[in-house]
Amino acid sequence: MKISYRWLKRYLQVDLSPERVAEILTDTGLEVEGVEEVESVKGGLRGVVVGKVLTCEQHPNADRLRITTVDVGEGEPLQIVCGAPNVAAGQTVPVALVGTTLYPGGEELTLKKGKIRGEVSMGMICAEDELGLGNDHDGILVLEDKWKAGTPCAQVFSLESDHVFEIGLTPNRTDAMGHIGVARDLRAALITAGESAPALITPSGTFPTNATNAITLRVEDDGCPAYYGAYLTNITVQESPEWLRNSLTAIGLVPKNNVVDITNYVMHTFGHPLHAFDADQLQGNAVIVRPAKAGETLTTLDEVERALDPADMIIADAKGPVCIAGVLGGLTSGVSQNTKNVYLEGAYFNAVRVRKTAKRHAINSDASYRYERGVDPNITAQAHAYALSLLAELAGAEISPVDLVGVASFPWEEVSFSFQKVMSLIGLELSADTVDLILKQLDFKILAVNGDTWKVAVPTYRVDVVRDVDIAEEILRIYGFNKVEVPSQMKISVAPLDPRPEKLEKNVLQQLTGNGFFEIMNNSLSKGEDYEKLQGELVDSLVEMMNPLSLDLNVMRANLLFGGLQAISFNQKRQQPNLRFFERGKTYGKGASGFYEQTKLDLFAAGHTTTDYWNQGAHANDYFWMKGLMEALLQRLGLSATFKTGSHSLYGEYVEIKAGKSTVGFLGMVHPKVLKHFDCKGAVVHASMNWEQCVQLVLQQGNKLFENLPKFPSVRRDVALLVDRNESYQNLEEIITQTGRGLLQNTFLFDVYEGDKLPSDKKSYAIGMIFQDANKTLNDKAVDKMVSKIVDQLNKRAGAVLRQ
Repeated sequence: MKISYRWLKRYLQVDLSPERVAEILTDTGLEVEGVEEVESVKGGLRGVVVGKVLTCEQHPNADRLRITTVDVGEGEPLQIVCGAPNVAAGQTVPVALVGTTLYPGGEELTLKKGKIRGEVSMGMICAEDELGLGNDHDGILVLEDKWKAGTPCAQVFSLESDHVFEIGLTPNRTDAMGHIGVARDLRAALITAGESAPALITPSGTFPTNATNAITLRVEDDGCPAYYGAYLTNITVQESPEWLRNSLTAIGLVPKNNVVDITNYVMHTFGHPLHAFDADQLQGNAVIVRPAKAGETLTTLDEVERALDPADMIIADAKGPVCIAGVLGGLTSGVSQNTKNVYLEGAYFNAVRVRKTAKRHAINSDASYRYERGVDPNITAQAHAYALSLLAELAGAEISPVDLVGVASFPWEEVSFSFQKVMSLIGLELSADTVDLILKQLDFKILAVNGDTWKVAVPTYRVDVVRDVDIAEEILRIYGFNKVEVPSQMKISVAPLDPRPEKLEKNVLQQLTGNGFFEIMNNSLSKGEDYEKLQGELVDSLVEMMNPLSLDLNVMRANLLFGGLQAISFNQKRQQPNLRFFERGKTYGKGASGFYEQTKLDLFAAGHTTTDYWNQGAHANDYFWMKGLMEALLQRLGLSATFKTGSHSLYGEYVEIKAGKSTVGFLGMVHPKVLKHFDCKGAVVHASMNWEQCVQLVLQQGNKLFENLPKFPSVRRDVALLVDRNESYQNLEEIITQTGRGLLQNTFLFDVYEGDKLPSDKKSYAIGMIFQDANKTLNDKAVDKMVSKIVDQLNKRAGAVLRQ
């Protein structure tokens, strides 16, 4: 939100530095993110002075050029070559000296000493458009003779400079969407701090009613509680006066004509939108506020034809729609240079209706921005009247009496609060007089004070103040957040072990960040088309948005995979090939029993684990690396992971992750077709954990008792097994674990061999086993007996034989 300081001072005539104003506004909660100096003419005409043309002769080498000598007030007269047809001796003209920078047509031009057709030129005699003062380029600009040579042209043209505050406005501060609201906060802060501040001036607008209203007004939609309309005749549509153009330009708006500029000026003054119709384009001399009908269309001011929805509220004439209420006007009914009669709308529209309509049509206009956040319903008449007075003054309008359909005055909400509770929330002990002063400066009405209980009426422009905590915020932001003292000592106590699930999550996330992972956070809304193309079986279970923000955000996400791949693609395109991400969040779906959601913890990895070094090569973030990481994560939670081979349409290699008998997640290499869809380069490995299920398993098993470190040594035995080519190590590991229960402490695979030394349908696994007895030292006889038992079971259940 841009606020012009010159504009603001029309309503609060203070003489503070822009830096001081920015500081005060920031302290009140209107955070000023930047202050920019704005000049009515870019460059401020620095280096442009008044010159007197002493001589003007024909250029010897060019028919259309003249050689002039010009007195610029200092030193010898300058020789300047000029091509303007109207240049003549005796004129007073603006001269841009060598080194001056001008911005004709918005492009930067720095003047240098040079030769034009062989003749030296020491500057430029300027036309209106070259100075940025207008569009005329028919000849040089001739000034009044009263100006002395050397006078800065900034003084001649009375150029203004302004300072514009860029305010990071929070959605609840609808009262600060206009200059008057910001001025109100500034005044309240000054008075509360004990400084003097002038009265706040709010323009009301008076005008003669010397025309007849030819328009019939009807409101047929309860989404419009109040609608003001006036008919204006004999309008002269022309360029706005300089002060109005400068005001709009300062805050980044492009002036169009006096009628449109006035509606924009009033909107940025009060924060309340208005709309002007070309009355001659309203068929049947009727303005009707109603819901749209099925099949109706409207071409809006942005020249887009839009199919209207019956839930849309529109402004219509006797023939059909002419405006989407509170959002955007129609193309044919807008004000043009040929407009003679205008119908001016000032309305209060339901915020929810406007927001839904704006999102439905993907429109973000100045009007919808304000209406959907909640404008002040009691300022509509004042803003409408002020605009009418300006139209009478600047456009010569003759104005009819104002029609009103709806409510003229809206009630103020009442809030009761405990004074002591509010003080405890603030952390200060303010006097009742101070609180009374602050609330009254913000236009709150003190209805009653009964002991500790206060009852106040809240102005209608503060739709966000509904509770005692809101009152506390209002008091503190005006009193000053910076006045709350920070204690010299901070006392904390060491908390005992936290058994909550959040502690488990913190431990796991610390382990992930320690392994080089970065957390990503994606939108819970995703693109339904991705599921249709890649995972069609899920389409019927997707949770669709009734009023999507866009087609790219039309369903609730059913997995975290697609968002993670988008993040990987985004980073790869910015020269970041080695990536490790994790995301924690919810996925959504619907089934026979209704809607459901699940909390997931997903891991993504692409590229390599390390960069190439002279003594070792880079290792890929591959399937087996991720598998080991998942085992370590579950072990951190006290769970033992096993893996079961499976299949999935989105993955190549794919396994389910089990803890005991429960499936707690999965792991896989993302399928190439999916990587291509999201424009990812190289392989991507993805793992997903059902976090709620993992937490439940951890809590069910309870605390583990501490076990003494073993006093007796362990023994290792290795076996080389010849098995069928399609036999998985996981099956062998399960057999070994079940058979060696009691003495077996660990099993691991350290080699796999397939080659010409083995039959074509066979492969070899080299497996290591660690045995240990907590009560005694194992001898070879006991270990050999256990190994023989394991090999026998492997042979019987998996057909494995010892490789000779």
